[in-house]
Amino acid sequence: MSALVEPREVFHIATGRTVMNAVDANSAVSNSPREWSLEPWSPAVVEKVEARIKRNEELNNVPVVGALKPPEEQR
Repeated sequence: MSALVEPREVFHIATGRTVMNAVDANSAVSNSPREWSLEPWSPAVVEKVEARIKRNEELNNVPVVGALKPPEEQR
């Protein structure tokens, strides 16, 4: 069996433990990190998730090269 379809345990914040294919589990955790986790939910896991989301938002909020120059200098 392929590693992508191997059963994987994941945890939903409200409903708890469930098993799904690894590709679906990884997709759920990646796309909805405040809802799904690869670890049982605990205050430490919530803290790690929020820190990871904050870091990703900071990294993705970098202005485009040259965007910081005043409009008159961009000509």
